[in-house]
Amino acid sequence: MEKDQNVQACVLGHKGMTLIEVMVASVIFLVGILGIASLQIHAIKANARAFDLTEGATLLGDRIEQLLSATWTEKTTDGVLSEINSPHSVPIEDYTVEWTVTDSPDDKSKTIELEVSWVTAGDTHTLSQVVVRSQN
Repeated sequence: MEKDQNVQACVLGHKGMTLIEVMVASVIFLVGILGIASLQIHAIKANARAFDLTEGATLLGDRIEQLLSATWTEKTTDGVLSEINSPHSVPIEDYTVEWTVTDSPDDKSKTIELEVSWVTAGDTHTLSQVVVRSQN
């Protein structure tokens, strides 16, 4: 019986949390949730930028492989490795792949300057690479 009275005394003496304590805890919790939401928004934007960059790099790599495997052409021949129609341009979905071919003075190599560009939210992004192909 004495034990029950001690338990009752403890329970009756403790009245719980005050309204101010609950409000402070709620504000702290809300600030944490807003911080997490902000981080989530930034992560989504970074993921979209990374996707665009990966897609551009893939298109650039694909075009390099196509140009390196293309048949060698002389200066007067019209083809993907000719200097005549440079710069060459191919639109692929939201991206534009351009390349410029410059023949070396001795006609034993070609310098190919490649560029992939795209527009995201009004900003133009560009990836570029220079490849030298020698005559086989």
